[in-house]
Amino acid sequence: MFDRLAERYDLFNHLTSLGMATGWRRETLKPVRPGMRVLDLGCGTGDLMLEAIPLAGLEGEVVGLDFSPNMLAVARRRVEQMEPNEYAPVRFVEDKAENLPIEDKPYDVVVSGFVLRNLYENIDKVLEGVFRSLKTGGQVSFLDITEPDQKGWLLLWQTYMNTMVALYGKLLFGKDYPAFYLTESARRFLKAGEFVQKLKETGFQNIRVKSFMFGAVRLYQAKK
Repeated sequence: MFDRLAERYDLFNHLTSLGMATGWRRETLKPVRPGMRVLDLGCGTGDLMLEAIPLAGLEGEVVGLDFSPNMLAVARRRVEQMEPNEYAPVRFVEDKAENLPIEDKPYDVVVSGFVLRNLYENIDKVLEGVFRSLKTGGQVSFLDITEPDQKGWLLLWQTYMNTMVALYGKLLFGKDYPAFYLTESARRFLKAGEFVQKLKETGFQNIRVKSFMFGAVRLYQAKK
């Protein structure tokens, strides 16, 4: 599915987030500093990577991991359009998040944008791999869709997702887009409190949660 959606995925995200995704990515990348090694888990078409590269600077490194070759192809093309030798070195790895750690050298920060709920069946293995991939003191910053806690906002969000978002999907992707995928994947995924507990059980500390869009989008940040 993600291979088929790759070429218009960025436009879809911009439309469905009502243009707010840029601010959410900025919040997600706040832990990134010059000289850091950053892993973008499920980098997709490279939205987070593109913004992390200048933040990591010439002495840093940004690695994009994704299992979709078409998504990675779009991300590579976007990175190649940046000025060469101006920012942090970039590498791409075609692999599954469940296979972390993918290398011996640890990361300072692991980020992801709208990825983990797609991996809900293997979330324990993914979080354990992320934990092992970080250096001591390293941080995670995970942005994802979560069902709002309040019933009123939940109903409003479901209505928006199942009408406007489904329409955008059909207009951009046609039959390749499963109309209710986003709402179904959010429903299956852990609620905010449950995901915080998972982070604690994995060994993370200093866990913080920020809510956007009335709780429909959450940012989870924690430290090893």
